[in-house]
Amino acid sequence: MTVQLRGRAEAVTIQWIPKYTFLERLGHWLHTATFVPLALTGMVLYFPFLRPLAQGEAGEFFRLVHRVAAVIFGLLPIVYYIFQPRRLLLHIREFLPRKEDIGWLKAAPAYYLLGKHEVMPPQGRFNAGEKLNGLVMMVTWAVFGLTGIPMWFGKGVIPPELFRWLVVFHDLAMIVAVCMFLVHLYLAVAHPLMWAGLVSMRFGVTSAEYAAEHHAKWYYGPKRAMEIWEEKKREAAHH
Repeated sequence: MTVQLRGRAEAVTIQWIPKYTFLERLGHWLHTATFVPLALTGMVLYFPFLRPLAQGEAGEFFRLVHRVAAVIFGLLPIVYYIFQPRRLLLHIREFLPRKEDIGWLKAAPAYYLLGKHEVMPPQGRFNAGEKLNGLVMMVTWAVFGLTGIPMWFGKGVIPPELFRWLVVFHDLAMIVAVCMFLVHLYLAVAHPLMWAGLVSMRFGVTSAEYAAEHHAKWYYGPKRAMEIWEEKKREAAHH
């Protein structure tokens, strides 16, 4: 695709490559649209200074919003599995940690804070940070379901001690998920190196140039990506 950038006389040609399906993008935005009200209403029920808001009709409203959002939130991965099971299993395999992810953790401060691209080992379709975000979302989704359903339907039925432990794990999962969501939001919206992530989730594509720079293993293949990276490191060492 050829585009004209403001302030530049010449046209710029951008090659786009597919990254996400329509269903994946729809699921991502529905996940966001349900997670935010879940987090906000959960905080009303969690923080002592907000608990007055959880009383009376307002409290009933917050609980209703929390439960409706929870049902949609819980069904999203199930619907994804029904319609695109192979894609879901592909994502899960890609999210699993690997030994080379340690390299990303070591290089992340210099890469994200100082913009030193040459220190970052080649990444696949998802870098190690994105994989960590995906794993956290999957694990907390399961914890929310395993604790939230008995909390919803089992209050007064299950033993009080067990109910308290369900609340503890539900709250811990909320804290972890909210922290990861905030990091993900900052990187996707505000960080200058991650601009293409938002484009991908809006349109399902990423530029070939961006993929080659930030997801080289996915773009070139593991062997060629490592060769290019080693060459860049040698060039950087000579400057």
